[in-house]
Amino acid sequence: MATVKVAKPLMRNLLTSRLKTETVIGSVLTIFSGIAWKYGIQDPRKAKYAEFYSDYDAEADFEMLRKNNVFQCVDAEGNISTDF
Repeated sequence: MATVKVAKPLMRNLLTSRLKTETVIGSVLTIFSGIAWKYGIQDPRKAKYAEFYSDYDAEADFEMLRKNNVFQCVDAEGNISTDF
């Protein structure tokens, strides 16, 4: 009966050899994730904000809120109250 010798594990310079491959894989994944974030989330969000603010009128929005008595210190007629 013949005995089979198990190969010794490669322990010398293991960190250095693994670090190179892990760095390359991590860099590729990071670049891919950044590009996916930019084109998948950031650009559509910028387009939605640009579309919203293209016809947004802050003065009209303020007047609507003032007439609906949303503010505590200004009533519907525009009088400033100090009872808050």
